[in-house]
Amino acid sequence: MMKLGQLFAKDRTADIFGRSSTWDGSLSGSNVQANGFCAGTKLATNLGWRNVESLRLGDLVLTFDDGVQKITRIDRTVITDHQLGQALQDWPLHIPKGALGNHDEMTLMPEQAVMIESDLGEAMFGDPFTLVPACALIGYKGIERIKPRGAIDVISIHFDSEQIVFANVGALFHCLPAEGDLVADLANESAALGYDVLSMAQATDFVTAMRTDANQDAAWMNDTRLPTAIHAV
Repeated sequence: MMKLGQLFAKDRTADIFGRSSTWDGSLSGSNVQANGFCAGTKLATNLGWRNVESLRLGDLVLTFDDGVQKITRIDRTVITDHQLGQALQDWPLHIPKGALGNHDEMTLMPEQAVMIESDLGEAMFGDPFTLVPACALIGYKGIERIKPRGAIDVISIHFDSEQIVFANVGALFHCLPAEGDLVADLANESAALGYDVLSMAQATDFVTAMRTDANQDAAWMNDTRLPTAIHAV
């Protein structure tokens, strides 16, 4: 019998945007920047938690696998509410407190890759750490699209290689590599591929399974509540 890890195996590929993954690149199709950090997001650095918009080239950011790493490129885009208009697929996401391990509520761009740690990821993909596009998480733990009010300041930070960074204390997010290094890596067939971001189809299956597990856990907790004490007459 085929195991879950074989059934949902991730293909290790890389596209021109540096997503070394099964990402299918068909989430939006618009020209609006859909990944990166919204201003106000706090990242872990060698100097403590700092707002992403305050970071500069050369600053050191704490990464998941490689300790502190130097920022080698920063992209900053201001997206107006007029640009987003009625394009629902481009709207940012509201992340409630605790939904992704974040200590405070967050605003997240829809195609920003999020790392989820779970036993389910281990069972389905052979890895407890799973990267999914944020928009696949809509409906999970109260995550929803929000209509922007005013402009959104979006900042993307890059390192010499792709990295996972810590945001708002407990959340984990993927950062693409600097462009020059990406081109070199893709040209070098022997270069080790980095993190896998699930395609939208795989991510949807994964999040659906997580929601099912969460509902089952809630039902189990409800069924196993201690009975109300019976007072003696």
